[in-house]
Amino acid sequence: MLKSFGLILLFTAVSYFHIPQLAKDKMIREIWIFSILMLFITVLAIAQINKVPIPNPLELIAIAVEPLSKLLQVSNK
Repeated sequence: MLKSFGLILLFTAVSYFHIPQLAKDKMIREIWIFSILMLFITVLAIAQINKVPIPNPLELIAIAVEPLSKLLQVSNK
């Protein structure tokens, strides 16, 4: 729990230094993208710290491509 709090504090500090500069330059889209990515990264990092199993994206890609692979193998014979 303390590690999670420290991580949130760290990401808040990073945002504290980056967002004002983006706001000064009137980069509203970049602020939204930065905020969404930081939130996503924070959630993933906290999940990893707490040993929550995080699925591997390559497994999802392999599942999606497997039918195409089988189709190509059949057509080659």
